Amino acid sequence: MNKGIILAIASVLTFSSCHSVSPNADEEAVLVKKPWFFGHGGVDMTPIKSGLTWCAWSTHGVSFKIVPEKHEVFLDDLFSDDNTPLDFHSVIVTQVIAGKSPVLLSNYGEKWFETNLYNYFCNLVRDHISQHSPFDLMSNREVLNTIDQKIAKQMQDYVNTLSKTKEMPIIIKDVIIGKATPNKEQLAEMNRTAKVVQAKQTQEREYEVQVAREKAERQKAVADKAYMDEMRLAPAQFIQLKWVETVASKPDANIDVLVGPAENMWNIKRK
Repeated sequence: MNKGIILAIASVLTFSSCHSVSPNADEEAVLVKKPWFFGHGGVDMTPIKSGLTWCAWSTHGVSFKIVPEKHEVFLDDLFSDDNTPLDFHSVIVTQVIAGKSPVLLSNYGEKWFETNLYNYFCNLVRDHISQHSPFDLMSNREVLNTIDQKIAKQMQDYVNTLSKTKEMPIIIKDVIIGKATPNKEQLAEMNRTAKVVQAKQTQEREYEVQVAREKAERQKAVADKAYMDEMRLAPAQFIQLKWVETVASKPDANIDVLVGPAENMWNIKRK
């Protein structure tokens, strides 16, 4: 057979049995080799950091972010110190140490967070939530910040403990448990309670206004009685005087008032 044909066939077979691995700028790729027919495969302990790498068809690449990465964790029905069920949308931020992604894959697999850190994180959050009131967990930023810091430290300590047996090249960058949210049943109950409290407060304010009005009227009555006694006015005279004062206080008043005989008529004029 012609050497050119043989080379062409060999080239086709070679390239058709290969594929490429090309990590993004914020990633490392780890090659996992499998033997063609016999022999040993395994994790290539040298990560691919950039560029295009061709691999045999039996080799595949696993990508790892080497920048901080968020893991969202939704936790429902965690109980506060008074057994109020609360929901949380929490975030834990981790980072794989650059150059160590093959170690992480070899020791803990692709699902290293889900299989090794997730449950421990959930248990820590649950434990801390049980020590605080619903009010603090829903609105006290200082309390929430303290919980975040404590859990972040405990998570890093746990990673360090795991590393004593098998290295886990992970840094815990941040933890944010988020503000508590009442579940649907609890929220409905809180709304009902709020309406009852609001109605009671409205009644109390209306009662206070009524009491204040009655007190003011009593004080005015006492003052009027004292004025009548001092001026030696009969009740009818006092009523007439108040009527004159009321009319005279109106804008553009121009009123003739007769007090006793006709010669005692006097005029009230207001501009």
